[in-house]
Amino acid sequence: MTSKTSSLFSLHAAQAGIAVSLALILVLSVTASSWAEFTYTGCGGADAPVINEAYEARVVELVNEVRAANGNLPPLRRIPALSKSARYHATDLGADNYFSHDTYDRNGGALQKVCGAFERMRRWYNYSTAGENIAAGYGTPEDVMAGWMSSSGHRQNILDPDFREIGVGYYQGSGEYGVYWVQNLGARNGEYPLIINNDAAVTSDANVTVYVYGNWGEMRLRNDSGAWGEWQPFQNRFTWTLADSAGEHILSAELRSGATTYSTCDKISLTSVAAAAPAADYQVYLPVLASAEQQAQQTVMCE
Repeated sequence: MTSKTSSLFSLHAAQAGIAVSLALILVLSVTASSWAEFTYTGCGGADAPVINEAYEARVVELVNEVRAANGNLPPLRRIPALSKSARYHATDLGADNYFSHDTYDRNGGALQKVCGAFERMRRWYNYSTAGENIAAGYGTPEDVMAGWMSSSGHRQNILDPDFREIGVGYYQGSGEYGVYWVQNLGARNGEYPLIINNDAAVTSDANVTVYVYGNWGEMRLRNDSGAWGEWQPFQNRFTWTLADSAGEHILSAELRSGATTYSTCDKISLTSVAAAAPAADYQVYLPVLASAEQQAQQTVMCE
């Protein structure tokens, strides 16, 4: 396993005195019983509670904004597997009060290493390439993204053209710094995400932008469970018109080259039913970590 790292130990000491400002707006409370039922031990694999879904989604939005602004890089698709991986580690950092890419447990007050970052990530995500950014003490998504983007190693992860998928974990509560952030980024062999509007959850316009990964000969598309359109030359980027009814919509694509056919899709909620014109043709502390390995193809699902 190869890796690329950015040493920020001097930055740790220089910024250790920065005050932590905790934003309480939109924070979802977690009951005491739910925390008591969850044990942060071992190398992960369990699902930590969601503390602030809006913060996690906003980081993904900001990541895709900066990727678009730096060489028009393709957007990353937020997926549950990487979100769960990142959320577990963010929660474990606070619960066991440590700061590292590696996973530790406390035994009699002393930290004991359990596993490395990539072993932990593989409990959820069977990657071919992967990376991780972590941070502590930043109060908002904008603050932590500014910290990551000001660090060369973290910026390199965020702007890595080899990544296709992302998950973000946010924890607020215990630990020396009170707030912990984790970004897990990666790609899987045989996975070609379709991404609507840079992975936005909602849109007020039925005309949307679409990015499809891969290098295919032809593609065909459909809205929801409607009829498939005609096969046409493949394009990575194009605009598309959703069905003009409010609610959740799915855009599906079939991609083919020679005898190989692949299916992919994404969903988005339309908040307006206004008629649309047809679309045109088609970090206080900031350690960084990345890795690459070869894995077998996995089944594509519209999550």
